[in-house]
This record gives sequence, structure tokens and C-alpha cells, in this order.
Amino acid sequence: MRKGGLQGYILRRLIYAVLITLGVVTITFILLRLGPNSPADKYLANMSARTQNPTQIIAAIESRYGLDKPIWEQYTNYVVNLFRGDWGWSFSTSMPVLKLIQRHWIYSFQLILLSFLFSALLGMLIGIYSAVRQYTRLDYLATFFSFIGISVPNFWLGIMLILLFSVQLGWFKTYYDTSLAIFSLANLKALILPAITLGTGTMAGYTRYTRSAMLDNLRMDFVKTARAKGLPERVVLGKHVLRNAILPIITIIMFDLSGVVFGGAYLTEVIFGIPGLGKISFNAIFANDYPVVVTITLIGSMVVLLTNLTTDIVYTWLDPRIRYD
Repeated sequence: MRKGGLQGYILRRLIYAVLITLGVVTITFILLRLGPNSPADKYLANMSARTQNPTQIIAAIESRYGLDKPIWEQYTNYVVNLFRGDWGWSFSTSMPVLKLIQRHWIYSFQLILLSFLFSALLGMLIGIYSAVRQYTRLDYLATFFSFIGISVPNFWLGIMLILLFSVQLGWFKTYYDTSLAIFSLANLKALILPAITLGTGTMAGYTRYTRSAMLDNLRMDFVKTARAKGLPERVVLGKHVLRNAILPIITIIMFDLSGVVFGGAYLTEVIFGIPGLGKISFNAIFANDYPVVVTITLIGSMVVLLTNLTTDIVYTWLDPRIRYD
């Protein structure tokens, strides 16, 4: 593919990404403010003293955060401040949203990285072995557990793992200790069950996709030719079969990665009490903390769009025949 064609394609996709992200922010911003409650209501519910007039308190809080202005003016101010690097102020934590994100993103990153390594590496290895040993007992076993892994909801699996390995056996603690170092052995151990919970479904999917893609390519004529030339089986499988089978697998992995980041990871963090972006987003929704919810939604849409763009670029690297011009 011509370099200029790829550069033009990337530029167009980035422009589309900005427009789509702006649309997501607009819809989220409006929907949140159409709700019946205000952040001031949550503040009043947490007050220990009720000596002041609630109406005056709500008016003061809304005036402080600009919530008493028309919605179009609130939106304009938010977008302008967003481009200036000001992502707003969290109502529930009384701190800048950007600082809140910087404090908690690493916990989500840990969980996503471990679950991704667990699901992608193990799923692909099982899929490759299952394809090479087709119709053997291990192939049937891998297929059986793959269907189970795809069918089981991750929230149910997480609860069952907690009951078995934490409550009954006591092998793993059920909380993430933020007072310890982020990459401490204790906290990494606490992420084992969440990583299994988050990665089981995707690992089962990768096993099925890899097995199917490998079998399709194993039947191709170029594989027969490579074997007829006397090439070692590991070369045939690695250089010829896997390299051609990897394209659809990468597509699935990249799409799943963007979905896991702002999908299953959120629910898993809530179940296991991991203080990542999912947990603070969950708390922000119930606290009517508009800036936090909008910002995390913005980050999620950007991750999905950039992941899709990265997938297209990786495609051209793996298969030069693909053209975008």
C-alpha cells in the first residue's frame, strides 16, 4: 500500500473520530442533565445537620458549579474548557476530574492487562493445539469448555469464584488494598480472580476463532506444497498457517479489547472492589456526578475509535495487499 494512501486514510479516520467523540459527549451530557436529580440532592442526603434551608443549599451548590445556567450554556462552557485541558470538577470527591482519572486509571490498566494476557495467549495456544489435534479427546474437551466459557456471564462467574476460592478456601482476599504498592505481590494475587473472571469469556472465544482460522488454512494448497518441500512442521504451522490465520484473530482481539476496557472491566471492578475507572464511574452515576461520567464516557469512546484505527493499520503491516486508498 502506498504510504500517502495510508496517511490520508489515517487523517480521515482521525477527523471522523473527533466528530464521533464530540457526538458521544453531547448525547451523554444532555441525557445526564435530563434526569430528575441534581448533585446537590446527593450532597443533602449525606449531610449530618439539617439546620439550613435545603432550597438555599441546593441553589448555592448549583450556582457554584454552574448548574443553574441554561443547558446550552453549560454545554458550551464544558466543551471550551475541555479543549483547554480542563475536564471539570468532581462534585462527589471535590477534586479535578483529570486528577481523579490519573489516580485511578492504573488499577483498571492492571486488571485489563492481566486479563488480556490470560485470555489472548491461553486462548490462542489452546486453539492452535485443538486445530492441529483435530477430533482428538483434547480437541473435544477444549471445544466443550469453550462453549461453557462463552455462555457463562462474567458477573456470575466472579461471584462463584469469590464464594469458592475466597470465602470457602480462603486462598484469595476479596478486596484490593490501595495502601500497598500498586505492583505488590499481594495486590497482584488479588487480581487473579478478577482477571480470570474478565478473561474467561474472551479466552473461550479466542479458542474457537483460532481453531476455526487454523483449520481453514490447514486445508489450503500452499500448506500441502510447503509440506511437500520437506519443511519442518513448526515452520509450516508458524510461518505459513498461523501468519495467514492471524488476521481475523487480530480483528476479534482488538474489538474485544476495546469492549473489555469499558464493558466487562467495569462490572468486574464493582464485583471485586477494585478502585479503577469502572468503580469510580459506578459511584459517580449514583452521585449524579456529571463531569466524571461524561469524562469516562469520552475516554471510552476514544479508546474504541483508536483501537479500530490501530487494527486497520496493523492489517496493512501483516498483509500488504490490503489497500485503503
